[in-house]
Amino acid sequence: MLGQTNIETHAPRNADLIKAQVGRGEHSHGRKHKHHKPIKPAGWLAYLVLIIVTIGVYAPIFKSPHVWSPYDQVERSTFESMEHLGEAWSIESIRHDDPITLTSYFLEQMIPLAPATSHHAINLLLHITAVVLLMRLLDSLKLAAAFSASLVFAIHPTILQTIFWAGYRTELIGLILFLCAMTAGLRNRNIKDFLALITYSSVAYLIHPANLLLPFTLGFAIFYTNKALDVKNCNRLLPLICLAIFIGVWTQSGQAGIDMNFSDRISVASGNLHFFLKQALIPFELSLFHPYSQSRAYNTGGQNSILPFLLFIPFFALAAYNYQKKWARGVILGLGTYLLLVLYGISQIGSFIDGSQAYEDHFQYIALPFLIALVICTAGGIARTVGNGGKLLWYVGFSFFIIIQLAVTTTFTASVSQPAQMWKDMAQQWPETWLPKLALIETIQADGGDSDLLSSKEMIDTLVNILEKQPDRIEERILLTRIYVNEQQNNNALTQYKRILREINPSDEFLIEAAAFYDKLGFSWDANKARERITSNSPN
Repeated sequence: MLGQTNIETHAPRNADLIKAQVGRGEHSHGRKHKHHKPIKPAGWLAYLVLIIVTIGVYAPIFKSPHVWSPYDQVERSTFESMEHLGEAWSIESIRHDDPITLTSYFLEQMIPLAPATSHHAINLLLHITAVVLLMRLLDSLKLAAAFSASLVFAIHPTILQTIFWAGYRTELIGLILFLCAMTAGLRNRNIKDFLALITYSSVAYLIHPANLLLPFTLGFAIFYTNKALDVKNCNRLLPLICLAIFIGVWTQSGQAGIDMNFSDRISVASGNLHFFLKQALIPFELSLFHPYSQSRAYNTGGQNSILPFLLFIPFFALAAYNYQKKWARGVILGLGTYLLLVLYGISQIGSFIDGSQAYEDHFQYIALPFLIALVICTAGGIARTVGNGGKLLWYVGFSFFIIIQLAVTTTFTASVSQPAQMWKDMAQQWPETWLPKLALIETIQADGGDSDLLSSKEMIDTLVNILEKQPDRIEERILLTRIYVNEQQNNNALTQYKRILREINPSDEFLIEAAAFYDKLGFSWDANKARERITSNSPN
């Protein structure tokens, strides 16, 4: 009976006898599954929206005839001094310039469209390509809000200078090659991906100096995806580093740099970094060129000037302490990539059209998408982690933000696309410079002479300001004289007529005009003298 007893005592177990222990691990796993669904890559509709919105925002630039402005006294590209395409592919040109961009400038002249239309269309197409490649890269990193970050970069108002003003296409092509190299380096599936990485990287190094730091940015991306930089994952970086050193030494040696001491260099870099961060995060002071305050840039010593750089140390320290967490590695990737790519830009001093120092947004173009991705993807990731409430807050907040950005960028683009308005804005922002004032006056005259942008008094003040700095400009002096006559400022008009007749040999038309003015004032002797000059100027 012992066996029977045993059989009865040890009855077969069923599922009801095993109680599930819904503990912390399973509960957290369920929560993780709920809130951390795999991030799906963007579909074709997302790419289509990016393209349409970008074209719509920047479309007004096609109304502008501006390209390679005759008022710009700064050589933005060596293309301006080249006579034929062969010069772009000489060894010296390849070493110190961007032959691909130079070639594109020559080729666009063959397009049977208006020069400005061809130029702006190519630049806009390149920017759209960079935007699409950026979203592909962010998707490959499985970052939340990849589409949102790409959209913010696509229509960021500081992008306009790079797209609109001639001479900055190197930035556009440089970013495209950088993104292609990063994508190929992360894919790393076979020998084809490795060869693509080497090819893209080599050309990227030649195109733009900032790309020479690509091996380190790729290292950040590998660290983000693998939690560690083991030897196997880093093998692909070694040939990139060797190529970067070789090409960097070949292209950058002998380049003319800024002639200043170390302390002043730090001050310049600090001022540029502060400007770039402000433009990237709070872009409300919009202009194609921003006045460069030398006193502000040099009012601190080298020790205080490193303060903007020290602000990043807490972020890196916090991320390094939590490096096993994905958000921390994301901070290292985004912030590290931005700072490496912006190093070249912050070391440069931009130039306004008259050659005076200026801040220029295009120096930040290559680095900008990674700072934007850091901010937007971090915010999107936090909203995704919080749950449905966070997602709702994200959709509402981002929608409000993107509407504001659309309004700001569209307004800025529209103002730049009207030549007279563009020059007026520059003249107001650079009151000590005569070139934008001259461009404004000549643009208004080319449009028929009537404009709501300047009253007669403002026109007179602008012309007087130009002639004070450029007294030999006869056309502007003649225009000023005629405005004085129209405004019945006879004394001022008389002074200008006498000066013009004394200093130059004007046309018969102007001599007849002057004689009539003298007769009107009762100056018969002066009128006869003017008519005698008409006779002497007439053909026999």
